[in-house]
Amino acid sequence: MFVRIVLPFAVVLLSAAAGPAQDTRKELEKLQGEWTMVSMETKGMKARDDVVKQYKLTIKGDQWTVTTLKGVGGKATFKIDPSKNPKTIDLTFEFNKKGTPSRGIYKLEGDTLTLCRTAGDRERPKEFKTTEEAILVVWKRAKD
Repeated sequence: MFVRIVLPFAVVLLSAAAGPAQDTRKELEKLQGEWTMVSMETKGMKARDDVVKQYKLTIKGDQWTVTTLKGVGGKATFKIDPSKNPKTIDLTFEFNKKGTPSRGIYKLEGDTLTLCRTAGDRERPKEFKTTEEAILVVWKRAKD
């Protein structure tokens, strides 16, 4: 009798635990692919269009690779949490010897990915705007 009561309860717990992981996996799948930068703003100043057009982003698995016309601009691993509001992202860049993540927030609307993140070990932005410590970047999914 005890097994009959515990077993259904255990199944419910396992199902509930699988939910957030499955949501994260689905969200990660949506981010995969090639992206082209359409705008970048730092400390309230927008980058020039000719600069912005040089940046490409490739997301493959948990790998985040930014390239420019001159080559690789930065490689990172990343983790997301789509259950937060706004959704959170932590990027750990290869060049960061301490392994401190760049904390950020993101939103994915159709083929537009908006990212607001810090550089280094700073507090995560709470809204999509630049500050002294946060940059705002908008990416569009590259067309095949």
